[in-house]
Amino acid sequence: MLSRRCVGTFGAVTDLDPTTIELWVLRAAWLVLPFTTGRLLSDALDDTEQPFRSSVSIGLWIVWGVMLVALMVPRTETLTALRIVGPAVAVAALWAAFSGDSTSTVIALGWTTAVVVAFGALRATVGDVFVDGSSYGDESRFLLRTPGTLLMGPLAVLWAVVVAGAVAGPLLLLAEWWILGGLLLVLGWPLTWFGSQAIHRLSTRWLVFVPAGLVVHDKTALREPQLFRMEDIAAFGPAPVDADVEDLTLNAPGLVLRIALTAESKIIKNTRDDEIELTDVTGMLVTPNRPGAVLEEATRRGVAIG
Repeated sequence: MLSRRCVGTFGAVTDLDPTTIELWVLRAAWLVLPFTTGRLLSDALDDTEQPFRSSVSIGLWIVWGVMLVALMVPRTETLTALRIVGPAVAVAALWAAFSGDSTSTVIALGWTTAVVVAFGALRATVGDVFVDGSSYGDESRFLLRTPGTLLMGPLAVLWAVVVAGAVAGPLLLLAEWWILGGLLLVLGWPLTWFGSQAIHRLSTRWLVFVPAGLVVHDKTALREPQLFRMEDIAAFGPAPVDADVEDLTLNAPGLVLRIALTAESKIIKNTRDDEIELTDVTGMLVTPNRPGAVLEEATRRGVAIG
């Protein structure tokens, strides 16, 4: 008998649902990446010196191997790595397409594979598989959507800082720009570390179904995860326009769901200072990545829908 985590990692033989298919398409694209996008990058590096080209090639193979393992072991941590590296592959392929002398076929194959990887890394279904891979026992985890204020530009800037901070210093050192490369290495790697931690925070924002009820796990909005027992949930479903409950969506786009409670409950909202202030709520609004899948799971577990 396969455990749920094992099935989530490798996919049951008879489980051909869209989520499993998307995950295996992403894995297949990553598997062939060295022969498509890798060829494109190799052509773009043809005019560089042999030591530089060889060192970059070794580095790319290491990243490819590490991420191949990450793709086969869905976890919250590996989701963060995937969502940093995946889009970077597309950016590298775009640079290579304009910098090298590749044929149109090589460019098309390399760019297409890179786009599949980048797009797959950001898919909501893939994200839910990865965060649910960290579940314990009879849990089901679903990602919450990224806050709207971050989608307006800060998240892209943060991602660029993380990627540039990781690669700029080493590349310049390989090109024998010793002073600038050393400076960017010293400054860039700490920026990459702290930036990746900030991005990882987005991978730890979930709705979690547990046997006792529903947990809102979102340290961006709440100081601590909040459990609502099954008997305390009056209704769970699409939010009315005039819903007068606590808004925890952080202006995230998408369908808003309301958790209506049978009685007032206390939550501790996350604030910029260290003060702990209890807030009385009769419900709250959340925005999961896949509201349909969330409602389906809620129905399966017997949560009152409405």
